Amino acid sequence: MENRKTYRIGIIGFGPKGFYGFERLVAHLNQNTFYQLIEIHIFNTTEYFAAGDIYRTDQPEYLIMNYANRNINCWSLEEPISNVEETADFVSWLKINGYTNAAPGDYAPRKVVGDYLIHCFKRVVDSLPKNIKVITHIGSVVNVEKNEKSYLVMGSYRNMGNEFSVDCQNILFTTGHHSFKSQQTKIINNKNRIDFIYPVDEKLSSVTANSLVAVKGFGLTAIDAVLALTEGRGGEFKKNDKGVLKYISSGKEPYKIYPFSRTGLPMVPRNGSPTSEIELQYFSETIVENFKENRPISFNCTLLPLIKKEFYFAFYTALFNSHGHQLYFDQDFTVIENQVKFFHEDFPECPVFNWETIVDPFKDEPVLSSVVIQVYLEFLLEEAKRGEDKSPFMAAVAVWRKISPIFNELYSFGGLDAVSHKEFDTYYFGLFNRLSYGPPVKNLQKIVALCKAGLLDFSFAKSASFTENEECGSFSLKVENGQETSVDFYINATISRAKEKDFENELYQNLKRNKLIVEYENKLNTSYKPGCLALNDDGNPINENGQINPDITFYGTPTEGITFDNDTLSRTRNDFATGWAKQTTAAILKNDGSIDNYEREENVL
Repeated sequence: MENRKTYRIGIIGFGPKGFYGFERLVAHLNQNTFYQLIEIHIFNTTEYFAAGDIYRTDQPEYLIMNYANRNINCWSLEEPISNVEETADFVSWLKINGYTNAAPGDYAPRKVVGDYLIHCFKRVVDSLPKNIKVITHIGSVVNVEKNEKSYLVMGSYRNMGNEFSVDCQNILFTTGHHSFKSQQTKIINNKNRIDFIYPVDEKLSSVTANSLVAVKGFGLTAIDAVLALTEGRGGEFKKNDKGVLKYISSGKEPYKIYPFSRTGLPMVPRNGSPTSEIELQYFSETIVENFKENRPISFNCTLLPLIKKEFYFAFYTALFNSHGHQLYFDQDFTVIENQVKFFHEDFPECPVFNWETIVDPFKDEPVLSSVVIQVYLEFLLEEAKRGEDKSPFMAAVAVWRKISPIFNELYSFGGLDAVSHKEFDTYYFGLFNRLSYGPPVKNLQKIVALCKAGLLDFSFAKSASFTENEECGSFSLKVENGQETSVDFYINATISRAKEKDFENELYQNLKRNKLIVEYENKLNTSYKPGCLALNDDGNPINENGQINPDITFYGTPTEGITFDNDTLSRTRNDFATGWAKQTTAAILKNDGSIDNYEREENVL
């Protein structure tokens, strides 16, 4: 018994991606017989293991997904299949447990998704053989140092304040948004400045009734913030006798909320219907395959023209169909354009495709107004209700969701030249994200109702300059036409990406200091630093000498910048979990002893 060695594995950060890694590891381990003890140490900042911050189960019901139920499944469909007896996908699990809004196209509350994730985690733990022990740690990991044959994971427990240090031979980092968020509490004299909104009930509690509030951002997080300050304060949304949604105030809301962002553009809503059946023609996997052999790629010169063609083709396919016509594909794009020309001669009243109108309709407008935004929001809602099959606009914006997985293969690990890499990160990423990954229709209807109720004011929506007077704790917003207003509270409702925060996080600063990670630099044709890690295509860090460390793997948000679009519940997008599980299992087998008889130990959770 004394000679039996323990192999220790660490998973740092344990939201959905951490769980995916854990589930794959256990599935691979269950395929083998081990004679040694295996400890899986799981480190998370809260008790919501597998759910993480985004899907924690103590958040309000009105915070809902923008990812339809049909897309959520905790269980991998690849071999080896988990030996858990119950492996229901999310839709099946909702129905089994009697939840409402269980249809494939519905959008569930995020807390319910958290319940599902935690349920699945517990089922995997229950399935473990007795020689595999799970040990959970609630606290913050602040440092990892390399020993001779292992890595010392150091941090402190959340409530007790006691420090911990655990020796691990293999580590998976799935730190989510904490990868780019500072763990160190900055000394901010202004208590009216809120830099992170989750959990909303706690973080936004200081915002007083009848105050003026500036909200940076116009994405999903900003919508959450707005709803928390209205519906979360006891306000109600009710339909009038015409079926139009109206907001009934509780009197506890701010007097006025001013959203502002770089573009002033709201996100395009989603109605939960399956993606249209219009297939990619110009950006297909077959056509794009040869680009992989000729990297680096220019985004503007090579990829953007193909993307525009796909938007154009999808737009007119839907438009033709709505008039009983069919648009015939031809690799020669002039053939497509000629069909469109003749169509518009027959139907001059039909809308004409315009790239800028779809992607950035306010590009030439220096200042926006609540009236302009409200009209645009109502246009988006009408188009979303029509759906991708009937609305040319929605058919076009759906194209990016289809292109995205293919583009990821071209973008990742230095696929774009440095100029293209920077341009995509700083401009096109936000525009395409707005088009394809917006909120459910229900939430945008609420935003329109709040606008009509006068609680939302979009006068400073586009490119407002924000000023903070640290001495007196005041804030102000100003736009190009000179209009200016003071506000009482500032809420940062944006989610940091790699390029914005670099290695501000204390843990990642220490990893860099300990030479376990280095910053990635795209040196193709010029130079661009996205502010992310240098990794190989298995998610292993590459040091300054070009050496790969197979003992450490990054997965999910920490890989953002060198890979593309990891902020989803997808199990297939940049799936480093499976490779890590195989790699770790092989390392354990290599390290395994030969003791045949031993007492089996109970799991600890």
